[in-house]
Amino acid sequence: MNLDIVCELIKKRWKQVAVIVLLATLATGGILFLQKPYYRSTAVFTAANPNLGDRSNIYRTEFWEQYFYYGGELDNDRLMALARSEEMCRFMVDSFKLVEHYKLSSAGDKAAYLADYEYKENVRIHKNEFGHVKINVWDTDKKLAAAIANAIVARVNAKSVASFNTMKIEIQQKLQHDFNVQKDTLQQVEQLLENKNDAFLAARKEGLITRLNETEKLIQQFTTSINDVSALFVIEEALPALKKDKPKILAAVLLAAVASFVFALLLFIFIEWRSQLKEN
Repeated sequence: MNLDIVCELIKKRWKQVAVIVLLATLATGGILFLQKPYYRSTAVFTAANPNLGDRSNIYRTEFWEQYFYYGGELDNDRLMALARSEEMCRFMVDSFKLVEHYKLSSAGDKAAYLADYEYKENVRIHKNEFGHVKINVWDTDKKLAAAIANAIVARVNAKSVASFNTMKIEIQQKLQHDFNVQKDTLQQVEQLLENKNDAFLAARKEGLITRLNETEKLIQQFTTSINDVSALFVIEEALPALKKDKPKILAAVLLAAVASFVFALLLFIFIEWRSQLKEN
């Protein structure tokens, strides 16, 4: 079927086509107009170098020996995994009482599941064109959308800092245990030296004192490194949106008009083709 036949069909059926397009456009516009507007808030952050608060960086005295402030791609991936985690999702659902906010009629585990699903539909976490982690949150409450986005950033930072501090505390405890063992051994050696003057015991005492001093220094350094140095840099703090983000009524209405026109055209082409087959 060539273009001339299509144009002839449109001239013949233009009223029916217009009715279909009008009905589809009005229906789409009406449905979208009745929907609640959703507002989008965006927060952007990038990882800090995880070694910034480490003892190896704190006790360096030369500027050129200091670590670079910003982390790498793998650090951003690690923080993004925390932001996308199921634990983060449930924490936000509970913290902001999203079961009540989403007005879910269910209760118990089903309500938690539906709130979890709704939250994931309204939150998108990805990397932007600069490689930074970008958090988009949509909600009918513009202030709540911004609060959730900022809370995700704060929670990611808190969990990352806590995980590093936990490792340092475990190392510190191991060093403290070694220090206590070395101290007890030193006391035993000193008691033996009180009874007899032995060169081997004297050398061992000196070695234990040196090791004790080194271990004590390490304990002090790890104690200092257990801190709240931020694991990320906030590039953009989420703010309440000034206008709605969706639904985009005009774009949807135009798309519905085009789609319904194509549908009507194909429908009447099919009808004409069937009519010609019956006549033949």
